[in-house]
Amino acid sequence: MRVVHAVTGIALLAALAGCERTSDSGQLPPSAAIAPAPVNPQPIGGVQSSGLSDPTGQPATAPGQFPAAPQSPTQTQVASAGAAGTPPANAMDIKKDQMVGGWKVSAAGTSCNMFLTLTKFGNASRGGTSKCVGELTTMRAWDVSGKQVTLMDSTGNPVGKLFKTSDNQYSGSTNSGTQISITR
Repeated sequence: MRVVHAVTGIALLAALAGCERTSDSGQLPPSAAIAPAPVNPQPIGGVQSSGLSDPTGQPATAPGQFPAAPQSPTQTQVASAGAAGTPPANAMDIKKDQMVGGWKVSAAGTSCNMFLTLTKFGNASRGGTSKCVGELTTMRAWDVSGKQVTLMDSTGNPVGKLFKTSDNQYSGSTNSGTQISITR
């Protein structure tokens, strides 16, 4: 019987040796508090950049470079709705911030869309057209001077000009003389 008690005692001691005591506080035993080894960051390659191509097919600018600032149009560069670049008699004053947003364009019997923003584009503001034909497809910027709105291409060359004829309508022409009207 002593052998049985001795074997039972040894078995009991072996079983207890594999157990750890935990407290009722919910904390992990000290052996579980050992933090894992830190993870080393992975090396990464260098960041590369390149200029974006212009959707009009013009060459891309170098990284960090901006397109050339649009130049002020001369009266002879833009076909006039009035005599020699003067606004028509019914032209109204223009506030640039009231022009921002989407416009429906009528030109040469077709309809398309124009969107004007106040985002800087050289010395002008960014704009563009969708589903337009002819010269209006090159429109990328716009600006207001007096009672005249000048539409420009990506290099700042005038595409056309408009004059405010009512609260939600501007009328004018492109460089080639095509009559245009924008409304909303």
